[in-house]
Amino acid sequence: MSGVALPAVLGGSPVVTAATDPVWPETGAVESALLGEITDGGQWVGYANHPAKWRAVLEQVVADTTGHRYGVGQPNGTLAIASGLRAQLYARGSGWARGRDEVLVADLTHASAHHGVVLGVAAQLGRAPRIVPIPAKLDATMDEEVVASYLASHGDRVLAVVPATMYGNFGAIDRIAALGREHDVVVHHDNALGGAARFDGPGAPTASISGQGGGKAAPSCEGGLTLTSDPELAALMRADTDCGTGPGRLDPIPFAEVGPMMAGNQRMGEQPAALLLVQWLRALHARLQMRENRRLIRSLIEDPSVFPEPVLWNPPPDAEYPPFFSLYLSCTDALESSLGLTPKDLRVTLAAEGVWAEAGFTPTHQDPAWKHWADEVPLSYDVSARVVERAVFVHTKFLRDPRFPGVLAEIFRRVVAHRDRLRGIGEGLPEPVW
Repeated sequence: MSGVALPAVLGGSPVVTAATDPVWPETGAVESALLGEITDGGQWVGYANHPAKWRAVLEQVVADTTGHRYGVGQPNGTLAIASGLRAQLYARGSGWARGRDEVLVADLTHASAHHGVVLGVAAQLGRAPRIVPIPAKLDATMDEEVVASYLASHGDRVLAVVPATMYGNFGAIDRIAALGREHDVVVHHDNALGGAARFDGPGAPTASISGQGGGKAAPSCEGGLTLTSDPELAALMRADTDCGTGPGRLDPIPFAEVGPMMAGNQRMGEQPAALLLVQWLRALHARLQMRENRRLIRSLIEDPSVFPEPVLWNPPPDAEYPPFFSLYLSCTDALESSLGLTPKDLRVTLAAEGVWAEAGFTPTHQDPAWKHWADEVPLSYDVSARVVERAVFVHTKFLRDPRFPGVLAEIFRRVVAHRDRLRGIGEGLPEPVW
């Protein structure tokens, strides 16, 4: 019998217990004080002549830290996608959109993102687009080579491309933005899973951020922002959110007269703006710890004294601005050939040890609500299916904890030492549901 402790899934004591589980969401007196001030102050929402203080601060902080000039508060990330697409379509005019009916979307993302695409296009053009899911690369982001090939053949019928940041990985946003310029199509960056990470390359004309529950950026509410560096698009998005009223003279967005336009009432209230701002600042504070943890974990999974062969792979982290949302690991073939374990065996083992680990998003082409969109699309989804099947997606609360590399090292030692008894454990236990 190995001298290494028995894995929790086999009856041992969990590595992460209730006493050592990282706190999530992070909250404190600041949130309570801000909510009290806003509630007692009586201005719960902003208007052109009475700008929202906390929304304005949030918009500028998020814009600056993500590499944009302007931010526009939104009720949630889905409407943030809709607003970015709507503004770009409005600026191009109805003549440009004639004959175009397709939007290329990320195959690996939440289906709510596709709702935002449909809402944005339908509200502006009066018709729903045809959704074309683009398969993923191994880092779970949209495959830019497939995008390039599709636009080369069908660019004249494409309205937009909507790449998504997945599990903190940006992917080839700069290349896709360049393809948009080359083929004269709209590009909107769905950056919901980028969190407080910054993308310094040439980006899309608009991008969106979301926050919901403890999982993204706001600790107790839904919220989002649409981001841009184009003052015209920023003015249009402000009008779209504020019932047709463009930026006022005290707005962070440059004052501009905006002509009549159909507009929603998508404005962000002061309470969610303040909560989202505080959680955003907490995420900024966590970046250094998360960067160091990613470095240590990357060294750990490449250490031959832990795994004789590389059974796990992690996309290279950006050295200065690390991905915010999660730790994403992909199981290699060596997990099965060297240890004899399946990705599900590993996920179940991690979950039993107290680590919030799961397979991740179902690819769009496998999602019952969206499967019909991809039925006749001539694209191969083999990589997307492999990514979701072999993914180990670990919640950000662990990546923020300075103890986590040590926790993961102990779990991996247990996995290797007791691999014979762990083989097939995933077949007898359900996948974790958090």
